[in-house]
Amino acid sequence: MKIGCNYWASHAGTKMWEMWDENIVRNDFKLMADAGMELVRVFPLWPDFQPLSLVSGWSGHKIELLLNNQPLPNTPCGRAGVDEVQLDRFATLCDIAEENNLKLIVGLVTGWMSGVLYMPPAFQGLNPINDPLALKWEIRMVRCLVNALKHKAAIYAWELGNESNCMGSPKSPDEAWLWTNAIASAVKLEDNSRPFFSGMHGIMPAVDEEFGAPTSWSIQTQGELCDVLTSHPYPHTTTKSSARLDPHDSIRLTLQAAIETRLYGDIARKPACVEEIGTFSSSYCNEQTKANFIRATMLNSWVHGSTAFLWWCAFEHSILNFPPYTHSTWERELGFYDENLKPRAIAKEFTRFIEFRDSMPFKELPPFKQDAVCVLTRGQDFNASLENAWSAFILAKQAGFDIQFQFIDEPLRDAKLYIVPGIQGTNWSRSFEFNALVQKAHQGATVFFDLDGGDLSPFESVFGATVVTRETRTEPIQTLIGGATVSINAPYRLVIQTTTAKTILTEQGGNPIFIQNNLGSGQVFLLTAPLERFTAKKPGAFTQENQPWSAIYTLIAEDLIKQRAATSNDKLVTLTEHQLDDKRVAIIAVNNQAKPVENVLVVNPAWKVTWTRSQLIQPLDATAFILEKVNP
Repeated sequence: MKIGCNYWASHAGTKMWEMWDENIVRNDFKLMADAGMELVRVFPLWPDFQPLSLVSGWSGHKIELLLNNQPLPNTPCGRAGVDEVQLDRFATLCDIAEENNLKLIVGLVTGWMSGVLYMPPAFQGLNPINDPLALKWEIRMVRCLVNALKHKAAIYAWELGNESNCMGSPKSPDEAWLWTNAIASAVKLEDNSRPFFSGMHGIMPAVDEEFGAPTSWSIQTQGELCDVLTSHPYPHTTTKSSARLDPHDSIRLTLQAAIETRLYGDIARKPACVEEIGTFSSSYCNEQTKANFIRATMLNSWVHGSTAFLWWCAFEHSILNFPPYTHSTWERELGFYDENLKPRAIAKEFTRFIEFRDSMPFKELPPFKQDAVCVLTRGQDFNASLENAWSAFILAKQAGFDIQFQFIDEPLRDAKLYIVPGIQGTNWSRSFEFNALVQKAHQGATVFFDLDGGDLSPFESVFGATVVTRETRTEPIQTLIGGATVSINAPYRLVIQTTTAKTILTEQGGNPIFIQNNLGSGQVFLLTAPLERFTAKKPGAFTQENQPWSAIYTLIAEDLIKQRAATSNDKLVTLTEHQLDDKRVAIIAVNNQAKPVENVLVVNPAWKVTWTRSQLIQPLDATAFILEKVNP
């Protein structure tokens, strides 16, 4: 996992190209290199690099496009509407990066940045995603930039831009696909030697994408057209309900980046990385909490397969007196360095991570073991989909196993356990998709469903029970989980009579809410409450002392957990298992809490510990173990 920063010049922020100062940029890059950065994400701001204005005549008839208020020169840059001065400045930036052994991700169509839309004057008022004039010139600019810069050794990857799904609203998923394909294809025409990054955030699985999906920008489309998916997992962002509940140094937030990155990467079947992360203003947490948060988050991202981890942003912009810094409190105190160019507490954590990563007795950390598949379904909006994924991931971790994500519209991936969380509505699956899950149970797998008001058909032949009636709940379910009496919110009460099913949990009054039924050589479980979305909305659900919620996941995954080389006896210390060879595995334990722990590793009798970095796991830190089979 490469580490690094997003970059705007320390003296100018988003105005760095019009206020270009090569000496300052040189000093900035030296500071980033000295801090151990390996990868820097940079942005040729669209109106600076393509400063086109439009001459209009009678009734708005378009007469001519001007470059810097002059006729377009008959040169490669002129024909693309690109400012050669700015292109030379970007080339200089590439040279400075190379001198400092820094690699660059280049966001090519940077029209959206930190809450402000930046467009050339000629295109003001147009939708840059679907307007033919804007798109034609975007493509010309992209091809010009890539062709002129592709020989620069510092460039590691090209990218659509920054959060391009914020630049304009497509009328359909088809327009989103066409725009993404146009930019990606323009890049590939000029340079097919580097990976192409998405640069998107806040995307979700497509739902019937070609026939009226609720989301235009989908994980699947980005995976089809881009080489690497990108997460921007800010804690306490207003756009993600689960992100706002718990403190920064809690397990919900220290795993957020890993969860969002795996969600994108697993569904797209592509590499994915944490491309932006930060903690907003000082009213969210102090410097020490920020450092603690980033330490555990970085470790969790690494062990769960993120290919990069980039802080937002390299330098402080709190004294700049123009948008976005005058308007948004989020954009002022984000620096890896403060306004005096002094490293903040987080800088030490990046250095510590490099030392930890490079101290391992293996060159590269292999992929982590993913025991089960979490199947996300139709009928869920952005927050519902993310909440189900988020909670399923944490509940599995706390039970002692790991999941991968897939969407229900693709063939089921091979697994011994399938988790289908938070089913909503009547169209959550097509009949053959539901039947495929049932068939997996007949063939020996365990399939767990839970309901968030959704419908199941057929019912009795699958679940070994009948639904007598259904009614809206007026109060939470009261039940006993893991020895604790708990309340769970659910939209409906299903009155159930079992036939062949076994009742595992009942609510007050004896009505079954959690049942198990054998099918063929496997089994199905049904919970008539949305466990994942309930815990996603419950502050402290995963950090409360002896939380009971993962007991359900422990039950459905009992056989899988027994096959792990080791488990944790502390629900806030999570493990990943990495196969080194046919005899050895690496176990990385991350402590997602603000107190030290020791002796949390419970080793399977078939394995023995042969190497450890430390038995004591510090607060929000990690340790590593190597285990070897006792009788290989």
